[in-house]
Amino acid sequence: MRPCQFLEYWTCLGLSLAGIFVATSTAHENPISDVADTGTPHWSFKPEYESVKSRVSYVPGIKVIRGETQVIVPEHKRFCPAGSVFKFNNGDIQVHDRRSSDGGKTWQPTEYVLENSAYQYPEPDGEVVMFKSSYTSEHCSGAGRPESSMLKTDQKGVYEAKFFRSRENGLHRVSDPARIYLPEQFHDWKGVLCRRIVRLDDGNLLMSMYCRNEKGTALERKYRSLALHSTDRGKTWRYRSTIALDMTKNARGEGFDETSLLVLPGGKLLSFIRSGASYQASIGSFNNNDPAAEMPFGYAKQTPIYRTISTDGGRSWSQADPITSYGVWPDAVLLKNGLLALCYGRPGNWLMFSKDEGESWGPIIPFYHGLYPPDCSNYVSMAEVAPNILLVVYARTNPNDHWRSELVGTYFYIKRDGK
Repeated sequence: MRPCQFLEYWTCLGLSLAGIFVATSTAHENPISDVADTGTPHWSFKPEYESVKSRVSYVPGIKVIRGETQVIVPEHKRFCPAGSVFKFNNGDIQVHDRRSSDGGKTWQPTEYVLENSAYQYPEPDGEVVMFKSSYTSEHCSGAGRPESSMLKTDQKGVYEAKFFRSRENGLHRVSDPARIYLPEQFHDWKGVLCRRIVRLDDGNLLMSMYCRNEKGTALERKYRSLALHSTDRGKTWRYRSTIALDMTKNARGEGFDETSLLVLPGGKLLSFIRSGASYQASIGSFNNNDPAAEMPFGYAKQTPIYRTISTDGGRSWSQADPITSYGVWPDAVLLKNGLLALCYGRPGNWLMFSKDEGESWGPIIPFYHGLYPPDCSNYVSMAEVAPNILLVVYARTNPNDHWRSELVGTYFYIKRDGK
């Protein structure tokens, strides 16, 4: 994908590397969570952080306190890795190929890299299902990336993708290739599966993908976001709907691609969708001031992340509305206190919160910035690892060697008045 095509050096701002920032609040039931709360870990929040102005962001009713940043995956040879994190039913947390069984105090190597699409059924079932992330290019490692490729079969509109199952909280996997059925109009289009699998209120699964016709009309060459539906635990997937389709020629740089799905209590679905955020626009390349100049890459627009809503299980979606000025790879989490959290990247890494399902946002927090250019892909993910504690995971690249990166996590404690 686009982020992996650009080999530019950058410098980074230092962040303190230490232990873990946590809260002492007692675990309570999350009405939409499929993760059993085991009562551990017992986080030990440092109260003095709340009096450090540079660590606190707030709006009326919401206070966000930035905790420690820890290196989870030490620096190694990898260009443009994506941050990914998942909390399993047994309390284990995994980031890339590191797993913690003690609440993030220590991280041990594990056999498999975390697939960003991973979903785990609630107990007593506990099965983990996932697509294999398979993005590769000359300058980019596919391990831990969000994209999952589809292979054409001898049937028109029918594809196959690598799919895995685990009964051991993701420690071991069994291959079970999935079939994907799309309308024939998409047969010759290029597309990938992207982001997390979610479960609907009826127990069935939903997944997003994006695609485009590279040889089609100007509108067909723009990405569109689709929803795929599975009624057999991921064995087969069928086209459910078009989440967002770009009907303009110039308003958005790419159309609609990277899509993060979130299921709210009562079954309402939210999607958050990338539409642009190229490297040139995010670093202010002089070429952007000359529309006639030949750009070195495909897209030069800096365009928003959009939100759409579905109230019928993903069969139809509202008009896409912009919620940021720019951004890539959005990731959304509903916290136990009812707040909605959204992270995104490029330029820099950002975190923002909503009390009203995304109608309004605040505080909006920039928590990591490279100086030039942006920190590679700025692909960020997060998980609520304890009640109202977010672990946000992202990459930091060696400013003297863009082929070497580390994955780090920053902890945020989110306080809401009365909850």
